Amino acid sequence: MKHKKVDLHLHTNASDGSWGVDQLLKILIENNISIFSITDHDSINNVKAMQNKCENQDFSFIPGVEISATLNNKEYHIAAYCYNFEIKKLNSILNFNRKVRINFNKDIIKYFEVEYEKKLINKYYDYQHNLSRGGWKSLNFLIDKGLVNDLDDFFSKINAMNEKMVFLSPKEVIDVIHEAGGYAFLAHPASYFNGDLLEINFLKDWLKFGIDGIEVYSPYLNNLDDADYYIEFCNTHKLMYSSGSDCHGDFIKQRKVGKPEIYLSDIKIDNLLK
Repeated sequence: MKHKKVDLHLHTNASDGSWGVDQLLKILIENNISIFSITDHDSINNVKAMQNKCENQDFSFIPGVEISATLNNKEYHIAAYCYNFEIKKLNSILNFNRKVRINFNKDIIKYFEVEYEKKLINKYYDYQHNLSRGGWKSLNFLIDKGLVNDLDDFFSKINAMNEKMVFLSPKEVIDVIHEAGGYAFLAHPASYFNGDLLEINFLKDWLKFGIDGIEVYSPYLNNLDDADYYIEFCNTHKLMYSSGSDCHGDFIKQRKVGKPEIYLSDIKIDNLLK
């Protein structure tokens, strides 16, 4: 068991990944990854489908979802695992976050209308987003209209809007995850400040919010040894710690399934495997 490969942060076409459940499972098998989770942004639509695929199979599928929260005007991601699907408060948060994203994407299109003096919003409403491309509707619409070149260009241009999506606080999100019987992990801490290590006092704030673990291994680490910093914190404060590739299929090709290559013996997720 300890020599099994693990990837607990994967996206499908239920959010901004490009792969459906069948394709993801095929690629996981090809890469010998047998402990994994789907953590789509604010969506559990493909989780039940994957559970059905994994019944009576030699896989450990852990239901997950990545929930956005706002702290100090910055967006952070909380990976929730092993929750009860039916808890209304959890589903309400997911619905709220999806509405925030939908409205923000409309604002992006309206911003581009003004900046480029083009009539876009009605065309945007009619636009059919192809889920197999990954990404999201406003991004692919603007690419197809020739107004942005790629993902980096998209973010550089919308930064000029000086507007951000506002979600619930981390504590509010974590409290609901716990009400749903789940476990809350701070996702990819290395992603928030260009790979810089989060300060201990900041991590202690997340302890007060109620996190159960930290995703110590991710593709955002400046070097793999930086994970030891978070592992020491987790061990000191009796937290679980996990690993994830943040793979989005073909949408973000540099994030590969199972990278970094981590095994069960490298992490601590005992409660997720019960």
